[in-house]
Amino acid sequence: MRILVLGGVGAMGLETTKDLVSKSDFSEIVIGDIAVDRAKEVVSKLGDERLSVVRVDASNVNKLASAMKGFDVVACALPFKYDLNVTKACIKAGTNGIDLSAEENQFALDEEAKKIGITYIAGCGATPGTTNLMAKYGISKLDRAEEVQIAFAAFRSTAIAPGLLRTTFWEFDPAIEERVYYKNGEFIKVNPFEGAQIVEFHEQIGRQEVVYIPHPETQTLPKMFPDLQKVEVKGCFPPATMELVKLMVKYNFYQTQPIEVNGKKVKPVDFMYNFLYQTPEAKKNPVWAYGLIVTVVGQKNGKPAKITLKNNHPSMSEWDGKSAYGKNVGIPLSIGAQLIAKGKTENKGVLSPEAGLDHLDFFKELSKRGIQIHEKMESYID
Repeated sequence: MRILVLGGVGAMGLETTKDLVSKSDFSEIVIGDIAVDRAKEVVSKLGDERLSVVRVDASNVNKLASAMKGFDVVACALPFKYDLNVTKACIKAGTNGIDLSAEENQFALDEEAKKIGITYIAGCGATPGTTNLMAKYGISKLDRAEEVQIAFAAFRSTAIAPGLLRTTFWEFDPAIEERVYYKNGEFIKVNPFEGAQIVEFHEQIGRQEVVYIPHPETQTLPKMFPDLQKVEVKGCFPPATMELVKLMVKYNFYQTQPIEVNGKKVKPVDFMYNFLYQTPEAKKNPVWAYGLIVTVVGQKNGKPAKITLKNNHPSMSEWDGKSAYGKNVGIPLSIGAQLIAKGKTENKGVLSPEAGLDHLDFFKELSKRGIQIHEKMESYID
């Protein structure tokens, strides 16, 4: 079996590549990237004869599709702005695919993917991804599930990578329409920093304040489980990042009107992006970790019930320092790609993780890598 890993040497994709090398039985692992020299350095360092590099430009669907032909599965760790192109290219090439993030336009290609007979899983990182399958598991444990509450804490530096810095800024942009929660058949739009609540994550992260964040679980879970009455996603980043984006919102850095700086016109958010990405302090954080909590509320044996699922993972000292963050994102992508290649998917088409993957298979593989999912059932008597 052959796999093409797009962005396989990026901040998250590198952990996908490492996991494929150490845990998969692919006969060929090809890194597809525009940064060929960097990819070749990684291949040389990893020293696995199955690895090779091909130059890929994800902005061109036709060229991307040509590069995909002959592979059993494509794993995409590129920034989410390329997700739609990758999905289109997989359909054009007739190749199964999976990516880290998801956007609504991908799911509009579901029928095309079904006709071709491929499976494409949209959004299989930590969140979306692991959280979707945590919710699926929680729902399966109740007789009736009515509400899903997802909370995450993404602890890494502010300017970890260009795509993730842009994503962080986007998530707090007051103008975006995607910041919603689902309630009784409707998607209710909220402003940045609404819905604040304190959540207790695993010991590496501890108590943090989370707020509404625009994430695809809010869209996909009600489609998969129509009995749900409410779905919400709240999250946070390290305190320094949260303070930064609060100031950006407060002082209207998100305005579209450029300002003049030394005779040049520049958008405030573009200035902030470039400043941070060139600032060494913005690439530092004392704790690199990922916290996930999913609570499912409903009925069990005729009584109100609540099941809470919580992740845990090795510490920075156990998991190669900063990699303790990236592994939580890149490993799920690797696991999903391996399950697809082995035919362990539940449907064809463009699917969310909960619609295409078995949660028990997924958790079993996470556990092998040291990522544990713990559960606690409350509020009913057996």
